[in-house]
Amino acid sequence: MIRNVIFDFGAVMFEWNPLQIVNSFTVSQREREILLRDVLQHPDWLSLDRGTMLIAEVIPKFSARTQISPQRIEDFIIHIQLSLTKIHQTETLFHKLTHHPYSLYYLTNMSSAFFDTLYEKHHFISFFDGGLVSGKELVMKPEQEIFMRLCERYQLMPQESLFIDDNSENIKIASTLGFNTVQFDQTQTCFHQIEKQLLRY
Repeated sequence: MIRNVIFDFGAVMFEWNPLQIVNSFTVSQREREILLRDVLQHPDWLSLDRGTMLIAEVIPKFSARTQISPQRIEDFIIHIQLSLTKIHQTETLFHKLTHHPYSLYYLTNMSSAFFDTLYEKHHFISFFDGGLVSGKELVMKPEQEIFMRLCERYQLMPQESLFIDDNSENIKIASTLGFNTVQFDQTQTCFHQIEKQLLRY
């Protein structure tokens, strides 16, 4: 029996499309390629998500690597945060679940600064019963430790929990740990699949 529902944030609760993010930031094809490869897909970005580096530390590193000015990199990081808009259908699902006897949690790979910005901006996040942010925990998906830490902190049983994430590697690890899982995509089929499991009564 499912008692807990755990949501990823990027590409589940909030839009996360790196290609779209760079394309909406600049018309320069060269700059788009550099920002995608040397910022969003660079290991330093993972360090930001893990919480082992801060935004103030990565800006000069990204700037030196890309030969793009620190101010321009800072503007890009602000643009990324503004691009994290709500996926309204997921928010609607979340609000429906608050009327059912589920405990609702989040488990997201995200820098502390990004999460804090989202928390201030989107009131509904305060309705979650709890959750973990990689940037605050210094550990991230798909590492098993972050899943186990979520269970320990909130006394969750994986077998009683449904984990919703867009990333196949995260889903795979969660499944091996005993979680019920749904690999998310923004399709009606996926929303129906989730609702069928959770809103049967």
